[in-house]
Amino acid sequence: MENHIHSTWARTFECRPRLFYQPKTMDDLVELVHSARSAGASLTVVGSGHSPSDIAMAPTTGWLVNLDRLCAVVSTFPATAQKTTEYSDVRVEAGIRVYQLNAALAFRGLALQNLGSISEQSIAGLISTGTHGSSSFHGPLAQQVVDLTLLTAAGDFRTVSPTTDPDLFKAALLSLGKLGIITHVTLRTIPAFNIHSVQEIIDFDRLLADWRTVWTTKEYVRVWWFPYSRKCVLWRAEKSTLPLSNPRSSFYGTWLGRTLYEAMLWFAVNIFPPSMPAVERFVFSRQYGSTQTYDTPGASVDEAVQGSVEGLNMDCLFKQYVNEWAVPMRDGVEILTQVDKLVSEAASKHDYYVHAPIEVRVSNCSVPPENDIPDSPFAIIRANSGIGAIPGNYCRSLLEYAPRVDYPSPGEPITVDNLTLYINATMYRPFGRDPPIGKWYSEFEAVMAQYGGRPHWAKNFIGPAGALNAKDEAKRKKKDGQMVGIAGVFAEWYGEDGQKFKKIREKLDPDMLFVGGREWAERNGLI
Repeated sequence: MENHIHSTWARTFECRPRLFYQPKTMDDLVELVHSARSAGASLTVVGSGHSPSDIAMAPTTGWLVNLDRLCAVVSTFPATAQKTTEYSDVRVEAGIRVYQLNAALAFRGLALQNLGSISEQSIAGLISTGTHGSSSFHGPLAQQVVDLTLLTAAGDFRTVSPTTDPDLFKAALLSLGKLGIITHVTLRTIPAFNIHSVQEIIDFDRLLADWRTVWTTKEYVRVWWFPYSRKCVLWRAEKSTLPLSNPRSSFYGTWLGRTLYEAMLWFAVNIFPPSMPAVERFVFSRQYGSTQTYDTPGASVDEAVQGSVEGLNMDCLFKQYVNEWAVPMRDGVEILTQVDKLVSEAASKHDYYVHAPIEVRVSNCSVPPENDIPDSPFAIIRANSGIGAIPGNYCRSLLEYAPRVDYPSPGEPITVDNLTLYINATMYRPFGRDPPIGKWYSEFEAVMAQYGGRPHWAKNFIGPAGALNAKDEAKRKKKDGQMVGIAGVFAEWYGEDGQKFKKIREKLDPDMLFVGGREWAERNGLI
């Protein structure tokens, strides 16, 4: 197809590639790779466009390829590597969207062990960008991968796993689309399950006071922080056999409430920014109430029993910019205290106003020492209590952006010292209008970097201050919040693993067939 326009879901970026392809078969895909190489064109793979940055924007001379037609479930077989037949490994074509996979697994009585916020992405995209859910007992979703197959620039298929070419496997677990085309993925699944969730209101100061205990009370935990209200929504869930029940109706779950919220955001962004705190407080009171219900006897809480997909997915509301960083959970109280101070002082000076909620989530990105996998606490926890993951692999991807933390010792409980905290500063684009983000995001990132944080590769991070020369900095300032990138600190932040990734990429793709978004890759130190 010619004259195709591709944009991100949030309408933050768009591109007009020379040609757009949707291959129907693997043979089509191989032919496409050979044709692009012969023509000297780059190939950029795209899925749903839910990464809001320009990471997958093809140049006007490049070719764009979408794998939506390569979405079959290839096979299902027992996970023979485990000591029980309770788990099944499912092999799929990598273009399958997560919602399609969820439906196919449900038909077979199976489910993914954990999910992110949405199910629109392709499996290839979900893996390639480091998607995570929110659980102290599960790692990034790539943890569920048993093996995967990569179509290289030479037109060859290479199936890799923790035991077959482990370095390439670790690189491909978070490849950013720069190594080749992921064509097949084998995932470790479990029997379908429901979850019982309890949603409570917790004061911000109480959340900080209970920080070391609240994150491990249930298998799935996430927090939405409303800074001007000084309150949070605490959502906790566990697997359950209770009868299904729906959550209570919500303010912005209706067309009227949702439209009113977006209209108020538009007013705050375009007409009167100081109204933003009042908008947040109004919406919070309509959506959740105004009093703390956490650990309050007799308080009314929002409970539901839902299928795992409905319970773990969430409503992302409006088109948005998203700047998410991973930091050590043990430093969470200090980090949130500093961010809270930034937000309060900026509002008092009318410097900038933030949107809510700020998402606060958790993951267990710790990995065991090599050759210590049989004693995995994850397996012990899952076998003894029914919570936690049975991983498809115990590898850390070479470009994993979660800081390294201690792996829990066998028999010891998981604590915040073993966990990764994700903080997501969302800024909405009400009715397509851009809010100012540059100053807020720059100050937010400075706090994250102070504690060894790293940005989510696929989001709208800016990058370290002073990374550009004066000429380029002046050019960047023409657009508020434009990405500088992390090229200047890539070697420091990613060390030997980052250099190994670059060497693998150069060996697999010396002519940079899969570096269509070259500016983004250069900006972030990958080439």
